[in-house]
Amino acid sequence: MNRRQRRRDAKAKKAPRKRNATPAINAMMRGLELVNAGNLDGAAAAFQEATKADAAQFAAWANLGSVELERGNPLAAETAFARALELDVRSVPVISNLANLKMQLDARAEAEVLYRRALVEAPDDGELYYDLSRIKKFTADDPDLAAMESADSRSQSSGPSRMYLHFALGKAYEDIGNFEKSIKHYLDANTHKRATLAFDINTEEDLAQQLIATFPSSVFLPGCGNMEPEANPIFVLGMPRSGTSLVEQILASHSDVFGAGEVNFMRDSIASVFSTHQLDFPTSAGNLDASAQMALGLDYMTRLRTVAPVAKRITDKMPRNVYFIGLIAMALPNAKIIHCRRSALDTCLSCFTIHFPHGQEFSYDLKELGRYYRAYAGLMEHWQRALPGRILDVRYEDLVVDPEAQIRRLTNHCDLSWEEAVLNFDKTERQISTASAAQVRQPVHTGSVARWKRFEPDLHPLIAALGSYADENEG
Repeated sequence: MNRRQRRRDAKAKKAPRKRNATPAINAMMRGLELVNAGNLDGAAAAFQEATKADAAQFAAWANLGSVELERGNPLAAETAFARALELDVRSVPVISNLANLKMQLDARAEAEVLYRRALVEAPDDGELYYDLSRIKKFTADDPDLAAMESADSRSQSSGPSRMYLHFALGKAYEDIGNFEKSIKHYLDANTHKRATLAFDINTEEDLAQQLIATFPSSVFLPGCGNMEPEANPIFVLGMPRSGTSLVEQILASHSDVFGAGEVNFMRDSIASVFSTHQLDFPTSAGNLDASAQMALGLDYMTRLRTVAPVAKRITDKMPRNVYFIGLIAMALPNAKIIHCRRSALDTCLSCFTIHFPHGQEFSYDLKELGRYYRAYAGLMEHWQRALPGRILDVRYEDLVVDPEAQIRRLTNHCDLSWEEAVLNFDKTERQISTASAAQVRQPVHTGSVARWKRFEPDLHPLIAALGSYADENEG
């Protein structure tokens, strides 16, 4: 979620309709309500209506740009942001959102210029420093590091800006090899974030156990789903920061594949179909009859095809689809499932050292992070036992050491012909909105393998919570 989105949500929840509002204001308020309802298509139409009713309505252009950015329409987003900046050249939210768009499109130089332009207007804004830190490598005498330390010393706040500043300082000190200072800032950042969340790790652990009980091997009968051969999406899933973005970027470099990124289509399809059939998730999930399985597959494919109607294959890279593998196997028997694996400690540390714009609430406490990983790993082991041969494991450490061999495994599993372009995935131009946007545009390297060892003395709560999985570091 971009910063304009967050402020828009808060505003929409407390802003009543004005009786004598202009058509532009009414359309814009309708757009805000649609955003809160999760209807981005409807919101975009409402904001467009507002701009047509009043072309000088700054908020309508700014909101339209934010929605188009989240809808994955970069050209429309950039156009809307440009119009907004014509009306308010100093708007920090619009400048920073335009910078985020440039970063997603790998225009890093342009993104940096925009982040620095925003910092002129808001020199103590921790979120701007965090965004900037994601696209640069710090040095010991870096003026940006000194500026962040100065901003931190001036800050009296314990709110989001301070949290972002700590994440940025953690990244900066890690870049220059001062791991003791780095982990201190990472710990402070996560403490700030965790205090804002209503999260119960027991709920996640219980869900994993319920799914294991609901989906014994016996429920997966031949002919489940009975879908047409063209219903063959590619699911790329696993823990966040396990290599899912890298694998999707590789596959999306193939001429037959469109990378849809992290979409909630399976979650939304399950909610819709289960409501229609009066089913409960997860308790009823293992008892879907043929009509419900068919309905789920059709509903999902209808949603998925909206992002790329003519693509032969489409990837869905939502990590939390690990919870839905049983239903995917039932409703979409021709789907390909790729499970990305990485050292447990490296995966968890990577989660702990960034801020996720959406969800992943388990990431902000080392003990909870380890418990979540154990629940996830146990569930994945169950799916592998229940669905032998359906899920391809791809180990990050193997992929970076021998990329061609692992990429050939990927293309073979997905029934894709071989194309040299998949080896040059870092040259593929596409919008990437995940935290790994910068990394997947680099050639494969081993620089992130065994990263956890830099911080080992401070990772004991994580290591203890991981239990036996902490020994499976694979590097």
